Amino acid sequence: MCSSDLLRRLRDTAMPGVPDDVAATALTSWAGVFGVISFELFGQFNNVITDLPAYFDYAITSLARLVGLPT
Repeated sequence: MCSSDLLRRLRDTAMPGVPDDVAATALTSWAGVFGVISFELFGQFNNVITDLPAYFDYAITSLARLVGLPT
């Protein structure tokens, strides 16, 4: 788990009062969504992932599960 020192700035500016574990999970899931979209937009999956829609569904479902959303 991330230390509270590492999350202090995030909590203070964007998530005041949010527990460390929730802030860390939110940051991790946002980075994951941003990363998957960026990789697709900039061609990083070309010649690596053959079924992009299926992979995107899998990745987003995994991130939803991470934050506790029903999947």
